[in-house]
Amino acid sequence: MLTITPLAVLSNPDTTGRQVIAEGTIALTGNYGGASTHGDTCDLTQLGDALKTSQLPTKVEVWEDPAAGTAPTGYIFTFCPGTTLKNGVVNISNNLTEYTQASAYSAGLLAAALRIRVYAPLY
Repeated sequence: MLTITPLAVLSNPDTTGRQVIAEGTIALTGNYGGASTHGDTCDLTQLGDALKTSQLPTKVEVWEDPAAGTAPTGYIFTFCPGTTLKNGVVNISNNLTEYTQASAYSAGLLAAALRIRVYAPLY
């Protein structure tokens, strides 16, 4: 399960006024998805007022952001869009091998500092 905590609302760098960019941190809890979900559900509505849209995102970036002196886990985080803002998933893989579905997260992943940036139409 993914829990998203929004960061302070960014000064929106989009000069067209047609998209919103929201950022947050991600905390992993419990198990990695279900038996055949190929990812952990990522409810983007957890970004709240930072993501003022009802439209699906055009781009979502998920990355590890370890503090200096901390080794990264080496996993790759890929957002896979769903049909609503509430049902996309984040796929976790390492060397093109997906993390074992429905298994508990490792201590390293639970401790990882993860960030998310969402680009979406502003309407």
